[in-house]
Order: sequence, then C-alpha cells, then structure tokens
Amino acid sequence: MTSHRLVAVVLLSAVVHGGAFLSSSDHTKKSIVGQRQPPTVEFALRYPYQYDDEVAETEEEPLLYDVSIGVPDGLTGGDCCSEEEECVNVDALRARAGVLRRTILQQQQELQQVERKIICCSRSSTDSASSLNDAVSPAALVRYAVNQTYSTFQASSSVLWRKLQRVQGSVGVHNHKWKGSVGDFCLAQTHSGVRIVDKILHNQTQLLQLVKDPSTPTLVPHVPAILARLDKLEGHMAPILERVLNNQRHLASIEPYLPEILERFDDIEPHLPWILDHIDILAPYTGLLLQHIDELLPYAALDEYENLHGRSSNYYQYALAEQLLPYLEFYVSRLDTVGPHLPLLRPHVPKLLKHNRIAKMSPHIDRLFALGYKDNLGASANMDVLLFWFGWALRVPGLPRLFFAIPGSPRIVTFLANRLPKRFVRGYCSGISCTVDGDYGVQWNKLSKEGAR
Repeated sequence: MTSHRLVAVVLLSAVVHGGAFLSSSDHTKKSIVGQRQPPTVEFALRYPYQYDDEVAETEEEPLLYDVSIGVPDGLTGGDCCSEEEECVNVDALRARAGVLRRTILQQQQELQQVERKIICCSRSSTDSASSLNDAVSPAALVRYAVNQTYSTFQASSSVLWRKLQRVQGSVGVHNHKWKGSVGDFCLAQTHSGVRIVDKILHNQTQLLQLVKDPSTPTLVPHVPAILARLDKLEGHMAPILERVLNNQRHLASIEPYLPEILERFDDIEPHLPWILDHIDILAPYTGLLLQHIDELLPYAALDEYENLHGRSSNYYQYALAEQLLPYLEFYVSRLDTVGPHLPLLRPHVPKLLKHNRIAKMSPHIDRLFALGYKDNLGASANMDVLLFWFGWALRVPGLPRLFFAIPGSPRIVTFLANRLPKRFVRGYCSGISCTVDGDYGVQWNKLSKEGAR
C-alpha cells in the first residue's frame, strides 16, 4: 500500500512539473515566433546585398566572447560592438566576409590579366616572345622591367634637357625670369629641393605617406624630370603625398605618364589643386585625358566677360568640369569623337551649364556628333543658336531620346544650326562665323612637346 502511494505522489509531481515546463516552453516558443529571426548563412551567401537590409531591421544576440581578451589586430573601437549595442550573428558576418573575399579575388584576377596584357602590349617589337604566357615568364618580366626603367629614365632626362634649353633661350613666358641663366635656374631648383626634403624629414606624417606607398620606388627613373619642376612642385607636396601617394594606389595609374605631365606642368600646375581634390576620379584616366590636354585646357581658362547672375568668372572655371565628373568615363571613351568639337563648344559654356543641360545631352553625344568633325562642325560652332531655339526640348522628358532615335537626326541638327536665325541670339555679332582649315582635326590629339613652356 505504501508503495502504491509513493508511485502516485511521484506521478502527480511529474504531471505538475511537466505542465509548468510545457507552459514555459510554449511561452518561449511564442516569444521566438513573435520576433524576426536573424538571417541564416545560406541567406547571406545567396543574397549578400539583401543581407545588409535584413541585419539593419533585426535584433541579434550579442557576440559571445570575453571582452577582456581584446579585439583582433586591425580593428578599432568603432569596428566592434559597444556594451549598449547588440551585434549581428557571427555566422552571418563570416558568410558576408566570404562573399567579399570571393569578389576581391575575382577583381584581383581580372587586374592580373589586365596587367599581363599591358606588359604584352608594351613589349618591344624585337622581343622573341609572342604569346601572353611567354610575356609574363620570369625572364621576360625582368627584361621588361629593365627596358621600361631605361626608357623611362631616357624620357625623364629629355624633359630636363628640353627645360634647360628653354631656360637658356628664354623661350616661353615662364622662363623669362631666368634671363637665360641656366646656373640661376639650377640653383633655384636646388634650394627648392632642399626645402622639400627638410619639410618631409621633419614631418613624420608626410614621411610615412611617402614610405608606405609600394609604388614609391617607381619614381626613381623620373628624378631628372622631377628636378626640372621642383620650384613648381614645392607648394603642392603636402596634398600630393596625402592624395597621390599614401598607399592610395593612384601612382600606378599616373607614373607611366609622368614625363608628359612634367613636360606640360606649367599649363597643368595652376589647376593642380582642383585636380588633387578629384584625384580619385581622374587618376584612372590620366593617359586618355593627357592626350587631349590642348583641347581640355581652354575649359579651365577664364574669360573676363563671362558672368551669370552677378557671379564672377571663377564660377565657370570648373563648373563645366564639375558637371562632367559623373559622366567622366562616358566622355573619356568618346574623346576621339568629341575632341575636335571642344574648342568650338568653349564659347557656349555658360549656356551649356544652365538647367543641367550637360546631363541631359550626354546620353545622345554619339548621335549628335555621328557625322564626324568634318561634316558636323556647324552644330558645335552654333550650339548657342540651337540652345536658344530648342533648349526647351531638353526639359521635356523623353523628347530628346525620341528625336535622336529618328534616322538622319544628326543631319537635321547640322542643317538647323546653319540655317536658323542668329540675330536673336548674337545681336550685332550674328554675322560672325568660325573659319576652319581643311585639315582641322588631323593632328588635334597629338601631344606636342613644342607646346610646353
């Protein structure tokens, strides 16, 4: 009898505790269901971009590690979760990191392929290696590096030699101050070089920016050309070290064209502050932009008569460039088409800047200049007339796209530009027209060393 009572008590106790456990589990289940669960690893791998949005809306459990251990190397306090913040799922973070590594690896492989093609295309025609694999063999790489260094040093020395000749002959407005004295010029460059080195050695930040950039050794063959421009470079060393060097990876894009840059540095230097401010965008296109420097420089020159709503001409100096920056890649790839038209379009910059017309015309540039520079110069020379009569059409959504979809639309534009009345636009100057030589455009994009100062 006693044993039966004992069994009954045990069963009753189990029922009571089991009900309490079930009720608590049910409550826990409801609370879990009511909350949005963190993304799984599979979700992060399959939808890496949606994962960021999911994490922003999800409350996660904090990371389980002892904060006294510290954080991994390279992480700052801002990279880790504070005590008040809740961290995201570690597994999801690792999954996202894997996706990023895979993307970076693909980009690195593409970069290696492009660099191999650069080496292959830069080889001397006398090189016996003909295939791409031969071009990147260790022996070929060493041979390429030696030849490249020698040719770079030659080009750099030529820049210095031509500069000394211009100083001796007082050729160019920037060389008149030396009065033909090469000795005074060399002494001034020496003083500038000493001041530059002294500032760098006494500024640990600048010294670190110079040392930690892996591309700094590539500047050694350019020393002769750099020596020719030390007086001009002195005032820009701090931003150059910070934005071009400093492990910013821009020097690799700029270094192959450094002799040409230093050759034309008298023309480039006044605009260097603006260039350095936008170096992240401009650096990859250094070579293509440098080929068209003579056509692009007039757009940075000031016209004393330009004025808009009381603003000085400084407003125009880089206003067009600022509007073109978002479309830089688009225009750089089409400079062979647009280039011959740039000098003719320069007087019409004030009208092109109004109502964001640059952005609205950019998608149709290929069609607008489809006839080439010989048959379509009228549209460029009379752009102010076209904008006066049809500028409103650019503000109608879809109308420019519809017009340029019509076959023969470039010829229609040229016809209207040459035939529309000009007196309403130019007043007493309506009879003025541009005279273009028959060979215009043949040598327009050839970088001329004679143009250097």
